[in-house]
Amino acid sequence: MIPVDPVNLADYAPFDPFSYYIHIIIGLVGWVCALVALASQKGSRRHILGGRLFIVSTVVVSVTALVLLATRFAPPLFVAALTALYAIATGYLALQPGSQKIKRTEYGLFAFELGMLLLFMAMAIPNVMAGNIPVMGPLVIAIIPIILLVGDINFFRKADRRPAIRVRRHLARMIWALIISVRAPLAEIYAELSIPVFFILFGPLVVAPLMIWFFLRK
Repeated sequence: MIPVDPVNLADYAPFDPFSYYIHIIIGLVGWVCALVALASQKGSRRHILGGRLFIVSTVVVSVTALVLLATRFAPPLFVAALTALYAIATGYLALQPGSQKIKRTEYGLFAFELGMLLLFMAMAIPNVMAGNIPVMGPLVIAIIPIILLVGDINFFRKADRRPAIRVRRHLARMIWALIISVRAPLAEIYAELSIPVFFILFGPLVVAPLMIWFFLRK
Protein backbone atom coordinates (compact mmCIF):
# COMPACT_ATOMS: atom_id res chain seq x y z
CA MET A 1 0.00 0.00 0.00
CA ILE A 2 3.13 2.14 0.01
CA PRO A 3 4.37 3.57 -2.24
CA VAL A 4 1.34 5.02 -4.02
CA ASP A 5 1.21 4.93 -7.80
CA PRO A 6 3.51 7.74 -9.04
CA VAL A 7 1.89 10.76 -10.66
CA ASN A 8 3.06 13.24 -13.26
CA LEU A 9 2.49 16.70 -11.80
CA ALA A 10 2.32 18.21 -15.30
CA ASP A 11 -0.44 15.85 -16.41
CA TYR A 12 -3.73 16.00 -14.49
CA ALA A 13 -5.32 12.99 -16.28
CA PRO A 14 -7.45 11.16 -15.25
CA PHE A 15 -8.49 13.81 -12.73
CA ASP A 16 -10.58 16.92 -13.07
CA PRO A 17 -8.00 19.66 -13.84
CA PHE A 18 -9.61 22.28 -11.58
CA SER A 19 -9.62 20.03 -8.52
CA TYR A 20 -6.15 18.71 -9.35
CA TYR A 21 -4.39 22.06 -9.61
CA ILE A 22 -6.37 23.74 -6.82
CA HIS A 23 -5.38 20.80 -4.64
CA ILE A 24 -1.67 21.34 -5.38
CA ILE A 25 -1.67 25.15 -5.15
CA ILE A 26 -3.69 25.36 -1.94
CA GLY A 27 -1.54 22.62 -0.44
CA LEU A 28 1.62 24.64 -1.06
CA VAL A 29 -0.01 27.77 0.37
CA GLY A 30 -1.02 25.77 3.44
CA TRP A 31 2.56 24.67 4.09
CA VAL A 32 3.76 28.27 3.99
CA CYS A 33 0.97 29.41 6.32
CA ALA A 34 1.75 26.63 8.78
CA LEU A 35 5.43 27.58 8.88
CA VAL A 36 4.53 31.24 9.38
CA ALA A 37 2.22 30.35 12.28
CA LEU A 38 4.86 28.13 13.90
CA ALA A 39 7.58 30.74 13.53
CA SER A 40 5.43 33.58 14.91
CA GLN A 41 4.86 34.56 18.51
CA LYS A 42 1.95 32.55 19.87
CA GLY A 43 -1.20 34.66 20.07
CA SER A 44 0.14 37.32 17.70
CA ARG A 45 -1.87 38.48 14.69
CA ARG A 46 0.56 36.76 12.33
CA HIS A 47 0.27 33.50 14.27
CA ILE A 48 -3.52 33.61 14.32
CA LEU A 49 -3.81 34.56 10.64
CA GLY A 50 -1.29 31.92 9.56
CA GLY A 51 -3.05 29.30 11.64
CA ARG A 52 -6.48 30.15 10.29
CA LEU A 53 -5.25 30.08 6.70
CA PHE A 54 -3.59 26.73 7.36
CA ILE A 55 -6.87 25.36 8.71
CA VAL A 56 -8.79 26.57 5.67
CA SER A 57 -6.16 25.29 3.24
CA THR A 58 -6.08 21.87 4.93
CA VAL A 59 -9.85 21.57 4.67
CA VAL A 60 -9.76 22.52 0.96
CA VAL A 61 -6.86 20.15 0.23
CA SER A 62 -8.54 17.27 2.07
CA VAL A 63 -11.87 17.79 0.32
CA THR A 64 -10.28 18.08 -3.12
CA ALA A 65 -8.23 14.95 -2.33
CA LEU A 66 -11.46 13.07 -1.67
CA VAL A 67 -12.82 14.37 -4.98
CA LEU A 68 -9.72 13.11 -6.77
CA LEU A 69 -9.89 9.77 -4.97
CA ALA A 70 -13.38 9.25 -6.36
CA THR A 71 -11.64 8.93 -9.75
CA ARG A 72 -8.64 6.85 -8.66
CA PHE A 73 -8.98 5.43 -5.17
CA ALA A 74 -5.87 4.95 -3.04
CA PRO A 75 -6.43 3.79 0.56
CA PRO A 76 -3.32 5.56 1.99
CA LEU A 77 -4.45 8.91 0.61
CA PHE A 78 -8.02 8.28 1.76
CA VAL A 79 -6.70 7.79 5.30
CA ALA A 80 -4.45 10.86 4.98
CA ALA A 81 -7.27 13.15 3.80
CA LEU A 82 -9.71 12.17 6.54
CA THR A 83 -7.08 12.10 9.26
CA ALA A 84 -5.88 15.58 8.29
CA LEU A 85 -9.45 16.86 8.60
CA TYR A 86 -9.77 15.15 11.97
CA ALA A 87 -6.46 16.56 13.25
CA ILE A 88 -7.32 20.08 12.15
CA ALA A 89 -10.81 19.93 13.67
CA THR A 90 -9.64 18.59 17.02
CA GLY A 91 -6.77 21.07 17.08
CA TYR A 92 -9.17 23.94 16.53
CA LEU A 93 -11.63 22.69 19.15
CA ALA A 94 -8.84 22.33 21.71
CA LEU A 95 -8.73 26.11 22.07
CA GLN A 96 -12.49 26.48 22.47
CA PRO A 97 -14.24 26.61 25.87
CA GLY A 98 -14.97 23.11 27.19
CA SER A 99 -18.73 23.36 26.78
CA GLN A 100 -20.91 20.30 26.46
CA LYS A 101 -21.41 21.06 22.77
CA ILE A 102 -17.66 21.18 22.15
CA LYS A 103 -17.12 17.97 24.12
CA ARG A 104 -19.86 16.16 22.19
CA THR A 105 -18.28 17.29 18.93
CA GLU A 106 -14.89 15.99 20.09
CA TYR A 107 -16.41 12.62 20.97
CA GLY A 108 -18.08 12.58 17.57
CA LEU A 109 -14.78 13.26 15.82
CA PHE A 110 -13.16 10.48 17.83
CA ALA A 111 -15.87 8.06 16.68
CA PHE A 112 -15.48 9.30 13.09
CA GLU A 113 -11.71 8.70 13.05
CA LEU A 114 -12.04 5.33 14.76
CA GLY A 115 -14.65 4.27 12.20
CA MET A 116 -12.40 5.39 9.35
CA LEU A 117 -9.48 3.44 10.80
CA LEU A 118 -11.57 0.29 11.20
CA LEU A 119 -12.82 0.65 7.62
CA PHE A 120 -9.25 0.97 6.38
CA MET A 121 -8.14 -2.10 8.33
CA ALA A 122 -11.14 -4.03 6.99
CA MET A 123 -9.86 -3.27 3.48
CA ALA A 124 -6.21 -3.93 4.32
CA ILE A 125 -6.38 -7.17 6.32
CA PRO A 126 -7.81 -9.34 3.49
CA ASN A 127 -5.06 -8.06 1.18
CA VAL A 128 -2.40 -8.84 3.77
CA MET A 129 -3.83 -12.33 4.32
CA ALA A 130 -3.87 -12.93 0.57
CA GLY A 131 -0.24 -11.87 0.29
CA ASN A 132 -1.04 -8.92 -1.97
CA ILE A 133 0.62 -6.36 0.32
CA PRO A 134 3.16 -6.57 3.15
CA VAL A 135 1.81 -6.22 6.68
CA MET A 136 4.12 -3.24 7.29
CA GLY A 137 2.20 -1.10 4.78
CA PRO A 138 -1.13 -0.88 6.63
CA LEU A 139 0.62 -0.65 10.01
CA VAL A 140 2.65 2.38 8.93
CA ILE A 141 -0.43 4.08 7.50
CA ALA A 142 -2.49 3.35 10.62
CA ILE A 143 0.07 4.51 13.17
CA ILE A 144 -0.69 8.26 12.94
CA PRO A 145 -4.48 7.79 13.36
CA ILE A 146 -3.74 5.48 16.30
CA ILE A 147 -1.44 8.08 17.90
CA LEU A 148 -4.14 10.73 17.55
CA LEU A 149 -6.88 8.45 18.89
CA VAL A 150 -4.77 7.55 21.92
CA GLY A 151 -4.20 11.27 22.43
CA ASP A 152 -7.97 11.77 22.41
CA ILE A 153 -8.47 9.14 25.09
CA ASN A 154 -5.82 10.78 27.25
CA PHE A 155 -7.43 14.19 26.70
CA PHE A 156 -10.90 12.91 27.61
CA ARG A 157 -9.58 11.26 30.77
CA LYS A 158 -8.03 14.56 31.86
CA ALA A 159 -11.11 16.72 31.28
CA ASP A 160 -10.49 18.54 34.56
CA ARG A 161 -7.08 19.66 33.24
CA ARG A 162 -8.38 20.92 29.90
CA PRO A 163 -7.29 24.58 30.42
CA ALA A 164 -3.75 23.46 31.23
CA ILE A 165 -3.24 21.04 28.34
CA ARG A 166 -5.36 22.52 25.57
CA VAL A 167 -2.50 24.58 24.06
CA ARG A 168 -0.27 21.50 23.91
CA ARG A 169 -3.07 19.55 22.22
CA HIS A 170 -3.68 22.37 19.74
CA LEU A 171 0.00 22.55 18.79
CA ALA A 172 0.37 18.78 18.48
CA ARG A 173 -2.72 18.43 16.28
CA MET A 174 -1.66 21.24 13.96
CA ILE A 175 1.82 19.75 13.56
CA TRP A 176 0.41 16.28 12.85
CA ALA A 177 -1.92 17.81 10.24
CA LEU A 178 1.08 19.51 8.61
CA ILE A 179 3.10 16.28 8.64
CA ILE A 180 0.19 14.38 7.07
CA SER A 181 -0.21 17.02 4.35
CA VAL A 182 3.52 16.78 3.54
CA ARG A 183 3.81 12.98 3.59
CA ALA A 184 0.83 12.37 1.29
CA PRO A 185 2.33 13.99 -1.85
CA LEU A 186 5.84 12.76 -1.02
CA ALA A 187 4.49 9.21 -1.16
CA GLU A 188 3.73 9.83 -4.83
CA ILE A 189 6.77 11.82 -5.98
CA TYR A 190 9.48 10.42 -3.71
CA ALA A 191 11.22 8.70 -6.66
CA GLU A 192 11.58 11.98 -8.56
CA LEU A 193 13.17 13.59 -5.48
CA SER A 194 15.37 10.55 -4.68
CA ILE A 195 13.88 10.28 -1.19
CA PRO A 196 14.34 6.85 0.42
CA VAL A 197 11.09 4.96 1.00
CA PHE A 198 12.18 4.38 4.61
CA PHE A 199 12.04 8.12 5.24
CA ILE A 200 8.54 8.40 3.75
CA LEU A 201 7.34 5.56 5.96
CA PHE A 202 8.98 6.37 9.27
CA GLY A 203 10.21 9.95 8.96
CA PRO A 204 6.90 11.51 10.10
CA LEU A 205 6.94 9.41 13.28
CA VAL A 206 10.24 11.07 14.23
CA VAL A 207 9.82 14.55 12.75
CA ALA A 208 6.40 15.31 14.28
CA PRO A 209 7.36 14.52 17.91
CA LEU A 210 10.58 16.50 17.51
CA MET A 211 8.66 19.49 16.16
CA ILE A 212 6.13 19.28 19.00
CA TRP A 213 8.94 19.12 21.57
CA PHE A 214 10.80 22.03 19.97
CA PHE A 215 7.85 24.40 19.68
CA LEU A 216 6.51 23.56 23.14
CA ARG A 217 9.84 24.71 24.55
CA LYS A 218 9.37 28.02 22.76
